[in-house]
Amino acid sequence: MTSSRLKYSITLCGIGLILTAASGCHSISNIKNTVPANRLPPQVLGELRELKRPIQFAALGQAKPAEHIIGPGDRLSVYVYGVFPPTEAQGTPLVQRSQQVTQRYYPPRGSIVGPATGLPVVVSSDGTIEMPSIGEFTAAGLTIPEMISDLKQTYIDAKIVEEGREQVSVSLLIPRVTRVTVIREDTPAENVALVSPGQVDQIHRGSGEVIDLPVDENDVLHALTVTGGLPGTDAAREVWVFRRKGLRNPTAVIPEDLNIVRRGYANGAECDSENVIRIPLALYGGQPMPFSEQDVVLEEGDVVFVPRRSEYFYLGGLLKGARIPLPRDEDIDVLEAIALATGSVGGPLGQSGAVLANGTPGYMCTPTRAIILRTLPGGEQLAIRVDLARAAHDRKQRITIQPDDMLMLHFKPHEAVANAFLNTVSLTFLTRGN
Repeated sequence: MTSSRLKYSITLCGIGLILTAASGCHSISNIKNTVPANRLPPQVLGELRELKRPIQFAALGQAKPAEHIIGPGDRLSVYVYGVFPPTEAQGTPLVQRSQQVTQRYYPPRGSIVGPATGLPVVVSSDGTIEMPSIGEFTAAGLTIPEMISDLKQTYIDAKIVEEGREQVSVSLLIPRVTRVTVIREDTPAENVALVSPGQVDQIHRGSGEVIDLPVDENDVLHALTVTGGLPGTDAAREVWVFRRKGLRNPTAVIPEDLNIVRRGYANGAECDSENVIRIPLALYGGQPMPFSEQDVVLEEGDVVFVPRRSEYFYLGGLLKGARIPLPRDEDIDVLEAIALATGSVGGPLGQSGAVLANGTPGYMCTPTRAIILRTLPGGEQLAIRVDLARAAHDRKQRITIQPDDMLMLHFKPHEAVANAFLNTVSLTFLTRGN
C-alpha cells in the first residue's frame, strides 16, 4: 500500500514539473545572455561611495583680507574738523551704531552697539562719496587707513585744511551685503520623520530663503551655515551655484532652467561653468578640487541650490516588487540588498520559516540565483548573473548595487524541482492520511 502511495506521489510530482516547465514559470530564471558577476569588467562595476571622503570644507569659503576694503554699499561715518560737519558749535557729532539682535545672521558676530565719530555717508554705486568743498571723493578700493590718509591730503592740497591741524576720522558703520537665494530640497525641519529602510518617502517639502551675507562672508560656506548646514542624507552630496546672469529672466528664478542644467550634468554634457557651477562635497582620495575660490564667492542675485537625492534600486522575480532607497554614504552588495528588502538571505524567501506553519515544507530549498539588470552609461542594458551560494565565500559574486538596478531572485532548475517534489509528496501524504 505504501509503495502505491509513493508511486502516486511521484506521478503527481512529474506531472506538476511538466506543467511548470510548459507554462514558463517566472520563478525559474533563464540565464541566456547573462554575464556572471565574477567576469564583469571594472568599468561596469560602478562607483564605490565608501571610498569618497569629505572635502576640506574651508574651501567653500573665501579668505578674509586683513583690512576691510571699501566698496559700493558700505555705510561709513566720516568726520573732518571744521568741514564735515561745517560747524563745531555743538561739539563733535556722534553716530549711534545699533542692529537688531533678532536678525538671523546679519550683522556678523552679533549685535553692534556703540558710537562712532562723524556723519553717516553711503558709498555710491560708482564707488564715490560726496564731500563738502571737494565734491566727489573716490573711496572704493581703499582701506579705512588709506581713505583717512587720502582724505587728509585732498583737503590739504585744496587749501581747505591747514597742514598739521587736520583732524579726519573714518569708521565703518555697516558693511555692504550681498543678497542671495538659497533653495534646498532636503528636509528643512529640525524634527525629521524616520522611515523604515525599505519605505520611500513620497511626501517631501523643501525650503527657500533670501539672505543677506556681509562682505567677505558672501560665499557658499556661510550660505549653507545660515540655512541649516550641510545637505542631509536625503540630499545629494553636492551644491549648485546658479549665477544671476545665466538665467533667461534676470528678475526671477525659472525652475525649468534648473532642471535643464541638472539633466545636462546627469547626461555627461558640459555646461557653462561661468553661469552654472557644481560643487561636490565628497571626492576620492587624491582627487583635485574641481572648483576654485572664485567659484564659491557669491554675487548679488545668485542662487545656491541643494538638490534632493533620488537613488533607488528595484525588486522583482521571487522578491516582492518594491523600490528601495540606496544609502547615500555606504555601499551595499547583492546580499545586503536582499536582506534590506526581505529581512533574510538564507531563509525561505525571507519569511523566517513561516511557511512551515501551514503544514507544508514550502520552499525548503532557497533560491540562490539573482539576476541584476543594469543600465550602462550609453543606455544599453546588461543582465548580470549572481550565484548566491558562492557569494558567501566569493567576494567577486557580491557586486555592489548601483542606482536604478533591477534585482530579481530566481530558483535554479534543480532547486525548483526539489521544492516541487517536496511540496507534492507532503501534500499527497497529508491528503491520504486524512
